[in-house]
Amino acid sequence: MLTERARALTGSQTSGMRNRARKLSAAGVKVVNFAAGELDQDTSQIVKDAAHRAIDGARNQYTDTLGIKELREGLAARVTRKTGVEYAVEEIGFTAGAKQALFAAAFVGFGPGDEVIIPAPYWVTFPEQVRLAGATPVFLPTAENDFQIDVEALAQLITPRTRGIILNTPHNPTGVVYHTGALEKIARLVLQHNLTCVFDECYDELVYAPAVHQNIVKLVPEMKARTILIGSFSKTYCMAGWRAGYVAAPQPIIKAIANLQSHTASNPCNLVQYATLAALEPGNDPFVTRIREQLRRQRETALQLVQAIAPLTCVVPTGAFYLFPDVSRLLNRSFKGELLTSVDQLAEMLLEHAHIAVVPGSAFGSDRHVRISYAIPTEQITTGLQSLARFVQSLD
Repeated sequence: MLTERARALTGSQTSGMRNRARKLSAAGVKVVNFAAGELDQDTSQIVKDAAHRAIDGARNQYTDTLGIKELREGLAARVTRKTGVEYAVEEIGFTAGAKQALFAAAFVGFGPGDEVIIPAPYWVTFPEQVRLAGATPVFLPTAENDFQIDVEALAQLITPRTRGIILNTPHNPTGVVYHTGALEKIARLVLQHNLTCVFDECYDELVYAPAVHQNIVKLVPEMKARTILIGSFSKTYCMAGWRAGYVAAPQPIIKAIANLQSHTASNPCNLVQYATLAALEPGNDPFVTRIREQLRRQRETALQLVQAIAPLTCVVPTGAFYLFPDVSRLLNRSFKGELLTSVDQLAEMLLEHAHIAVVPGSAFGSDRHVRISYAIPTEQITTGLQSLARFVQSLD
């Protein structure tokens, strides 16, 4: 009964490992969950109060397909400030999380016969969304360049079938922030070849000095006509479960996304829209600053502990909240007589024997790494990474 498309679908490994860790915890096993792609924090009181007001105000009706006008006006102002380029309400859409915005972008922007370049490692969902649109993902390896993009290598991948490129900075899973010079050169390639750039900046406010995040439209204003910007409130505002994302793009793209959403979800959750409108208020700035500073301290703790585990190596992340250590030197060693042959097997062993949940790099297109989220309490970071160290020391 299933279509070929449905049979080819695979579930998200990040969600799968996160859910397995939660099930073990519910069964009484103390698991340190490094697999979660969300902050272990409550959202701001301003956001919660706005949601309560929406409930008490009987905000139960359908809204415009891509959100209430006030929210889209606020988002347009936000994107205009970030890019230095004017965005109108008609160029903005609110979605049920950035994942829905990214799917819509792929669905209306790419199709059968198209190729879409994706730097690898990549967020697990990017290739699947491209395939669902009928297009073909083409991967650009970055591991040998400290996960930064080699623009010359990128240029060599462009063919007559190339329709677009997906960029994610700050980057999940590596935590790197793409260099300004590289982004400018990529923008010129996009313009030269009339490509579409999907620019995912869901972690844009979670960057640690001296690193600086740059929006590609701000760097090269002409890119507005060729860019689909994707943003999220999940990370910075601790609203992962609320599903609050947005897309900014040329009006024909937004109109196509509105048509798509009108036949799928009708509109994003009404109550979440009013809560997100409150998240845009300046009163939330101290909340965001506190979250960023807390993550900076947790990053230092996690990085110090991982760097002390020989023979692991790790590129220093400058954004988001992940470490992506190279664990390849642990492979072909044994644990209690069982030979470790893959990062998937390593992740399974760590969950079973060390009671820590990490996401194997295979989910992100790497057979050498695992992803570790440090967006959890510091004491859990310490406990979990000490357990990792003991596991490594026990290998033969």
